[in-house]
Amino acid sequence: MSLILFAALAGAPTSAYTQLNLDNCEVLTVGHAEQGEGNWAVRRCPGRNGIALFVNADDDRFDVDAGVDNGDWESISELNSLGPQVEWRSDAGRPFAIIYRYLLSEPSAREATRLAVESIGTARRHGCLVAVIPGSPTANARARQIADTRARTFRCGRDERITR
Repeated sequence: MSLILFAALAGAPTSAYTQLNLDNCEVLTVGHAEQGEGNWAVRRCPGRNGIALFVNADDDRFDVDAGVDNGDWESISELNSLGPQVEWRSDAGRPFAIIYRYLLSEPSAREATRLAVESIGTARRHGCLVAVIPGSPTANARARQIADTRARTFRCGRDERITR
């Protein structure tokens, strides 16, 4: 194998998968809405390589953060639940992004799911949603491409999130 080909293969991001089952998560905080309806909860869930997932639920919508809970509510506007697995994108064994699926509670004829790409947060730099794209037949490949090219350098609160 040529050195150039080996270097290209060695640097290619890889995927690993973990299950996301809210019953296996530690509940950190639970509350009830002071006005209106609904309950909210913050959970810490098992992740990968020592990186926890933080799942915030409020009013039948979910926000997921990896590494640290960034304190920002980032979800889609439609009522939703979360798919059963998380894809971790890694480079040289170090995760840099997650991809997860929103299941729409009231799917339309065009769309039943969306894929979210999230950068992984650290104590020095919080992560955030990089993209939320329609769950089309090509969505997995597109989400990986977005994660691989944008998640590591995405500036939360400054760069524009991809939505289509």
